[in-house]
Amino acid sequence: MRSFSLAILGLFSAVVSATPTSIPRDDTVLTPKGHIPAANVQQIPEGGHVLHVGDEVHVIDASNTTVNIRKVPATNGTVPAYQTGWVADANWFNSGSHPISDFETTWTVPPVPPKQNGQTLFLFNAIEPGAYNGILQPVLQYGPSAAGGGAYWAVASWYGVNNVYYHTTPKKVSPGKVLKGVMKLTQHTSGSSKYSYRSYFDGISGTTMTAKNVPELKWATETLEVYGITSKSDFPKGSTVFSKINLKTTAGYPSGVKWATVGSTKDGITTKVNTQGSKNAKVTIKY
Repeated sequence: MRSFSLAILGLFSAVVSATPTSIPRDDTVLTPKGHIPAANVQQIPEGGHVLHVGDEVHVIDASNTTVNIRKVPATNGTVPAYQTGWVADANWFNSGSHPISDFETTWTVPPVPPKQNGQTLFLFNAIEPGAYNGILQPVLQYGPSAAGGGAYWAVASWYGVNNVYYHTTPKKVSPGKVLKGVMKLTQHTSGSSKYSYRSYFDGISGTTMTAKNVPELKWATETLEVYGITSKSDFPKGSTVFSKINLKTTAGYPSGVKWATVGSTKDGITTKVNTQGSKNAKVTIKY
């Protein structure tokens, strides 16, 4: 999540050294939020969804049966000592009165990294609430995580709030496959503070994550996140281009959208906005 990312911007010096991202606690597992307690991660049944009810998150299966209820831990202003490995991103915050209704991005599955080191890479577009304590994201993953994985690329959708995380079943994809990560606002009543969203990879079944009755998601990002990196060879060769970035609110394509960037130029990891705006924008992350 964005709230953790600012502590990690010195890429190789931070990731190679003994930081919480490289030496996790024994009772934690790796997610796109970083290392969090293993008990706080759950796979969503295919066709199911998560539903916020007060301070609880209910997991509902495809038959509309509640299969799990978890109380969301309060943040009480204290950030847990689990940092994420966000090292490059482009981002935009929606400060307007119309919520984001559609956010889609196209990119290509990169080659397998030349070196296999047990590393994990996440590439995704995402939207977060203004408090930065949650995230919805269709994620391309290389390497292991709490959802599974290994020395191959796979896709899944994830939803996190505070220190709990939910994911769909990862689906293997091959280098060169073109992906479209999509997030949509599916329900909102005017005047209500509760929203429902859906995340999925277009054309890939079993990747849909639906989150209902959540706070408005305002912060849009295009992100590279990494763990266990020891050398440049742990990355794929070349770049990842996030293209056909289309972001709409309930009022249409917002004007004046300018994507801000974060990268680690000292280590050669750069983020470049090739095309600004809310329609057909383009961002390149170079490894």
